[in-house]
Amino acid sequence: MTVLDSPAASGLDDAAQAVERAGEGLQQACSALARRGDDVGALRAAVSSAARLTRALASAVDGIVHHAPRSVGQGQTADDLVADLKALRNCLATGAAVVDPALDDLHDLTGFGTDPEFTRRYQEWAAASTPAGS
Repeated sequence: MTVLDSPAASGLDDAAQAVERAGEGLQQACSALARRGDDVGALRAAVSSAARLTRALASAVDGIVHHAPRSVGQGQTADDLVADLKALRNCLATGAAVVDPALDDLHDLTGFGTDPEFTRRYQEWAAASTPAGS
């Protein structure tokens, strides 16, 4: 029996397939957006969905971080893997935060007022980005 034949590999295959399907769905959304041409409302919806997906990916990576040490055992490899995954999570969280101003700009173009959720997230991000004592 190989690692690929084990029951754990089946679970990993399921997770990998789910991520693959999400990626395919994102590609389909990009293609659909390209066909819509100059529809700023569709652009705003796509950017908003991408931001939600980025936040969901950050949460998924948090979950992976909790499972990683059990999967690879303890030791330097597990520590390195967890550090790398936490860095990925931080990049995703930063990406989700920096897209918020673009969403605010698109709100203006689509005739919507300021999004209260954007305002709340931006204030949280700004507070977390301000050095203590500033």
